[in-house]
Amino acid sequence: MRGVTVNVAREKPAVQSKTFQSKVASMAVDGDLATASCAEQRELSAEPWLSIDLREAMDVGRVCVINDANQIYG
Repeated sequence: MRGVTVNVAREKPAVQSKTFQSKVASMAVDGDLATASCAEQRELSAEPWLSIDLREAMDVGRVCVINDANQIYG
């Protein structure tokens, strides 16, 4: 599948170091950009993290972090 982009994190279990209001880690992997669903942390943290269990070992060639529908990092 070289050259094909597949979201292997979608709907997988996710946890994060802190949660702001109802912006839980699972929102980071729900695939819904239209509603601006996102995982969110408001408190400053020296080492914030998000962990996603991909459920199997795999080679990952690219990781993208999407801040909103207009800002993609990776």
